[in-house]
Amino acid sequence: MAVMSALSKPFSKTVDLLENWIKRAGKDIPEETDWSDSTKASWYLTPRQHAKELLLLSSGFASATVYYLSKIIDGSSSTWKLLNSFKPIGKPTRTESLLIATLAGSFTLTLIHKIARKNKLFMLQPCHMSAGLLLLTLCNPNKSNVAANLFFNIYLHTQWGAIAALIFPDLRDHYLIGETFNFFAEHILILIAPVYMIYSGRYLVLPVSRHLTFLSFFIYSFFHSPLLHLCAIKSGLNLNYLFSPPPIDILLKIGKGYRVALYATALGAMFTTRYGLVEGILSVIPRKTITLITK
Repeated sequence: MAVMSALSKPFSKTVDLLENWIKRAGKDIPEETDWSDSTKASWYLTPRQHAKELLLLSSGFASATVYYLSKIIDGSSSTWKLLNSFKPIGKPTRTESLLIATLAGSFTLTLIHKIARKNKLFMLQPCHMSAGLLLLTLCNPNKSNVAANLFFNIYLHTQWGAIAALIFPDLRDHYLIGETFNFFAEHILILIAPVYMIYSGRYLVLPVSRHLTFLSFFIYSFFHSPLLHLCAIKSGLNLNYLFSPPPIDILLKIGKGYRVALYATALGAMFTTRYGLVEGILSVIPRKTITLITK
């Protein structure tokens, strides 16, 4: 009990400091949630709960990311050996060029819409970041690049987000020409692109790995807390529902604990996506023979 009491004091002081900063940074954020507007922040969760989650979740996500990354980049691990020995097959095809052009067009239109609506920070939404990541991977001339191949494989775990967006589309604030069409186009494209990339043999698909799945989850979560969370607090925007949930019945019933529930759902969804969806794709589509660089 004495140990717990000794630890609780610095924790409470740190939370107090964070809470005060959050209140100052979000001084213009309203108390009531406007459920007709998906972009504006509100104190659906108290500043103190934001402070507690920011401190606890960020610390946990950062520590876990470092731990699982160390497992992946361990020189003796099979994953690291595959990342360092992958050799792509052939040159870019017309299909790949068309895919790049289409994805780039959708991404550019999304950016134009965000600029027009004066909420450019929403380009940090995970699905837009995924589109950007896929574009960088597709356009990278060095297909043996370790970082690009690692991030592509991390993305393969996160495709559930695009599926969820298509099943539960949040279109509350769409009013610009082509905005709703492009919303669906972008999410469909970031699901189609990996299928081609898997088929082509020009991009490394690592075997399923518990360590890689947990790394994908914790990097995804660390991006949300603290990075996206701090951006949301400073801007007063409800970035990826960090201030209030979308008006989905089950999330509204969960109430104040909805963010923890979303993280838990994300972890399960990543295992399902990688071990189910991606493995299913690998089992049914023909693939060109992948070679490894021998040293």
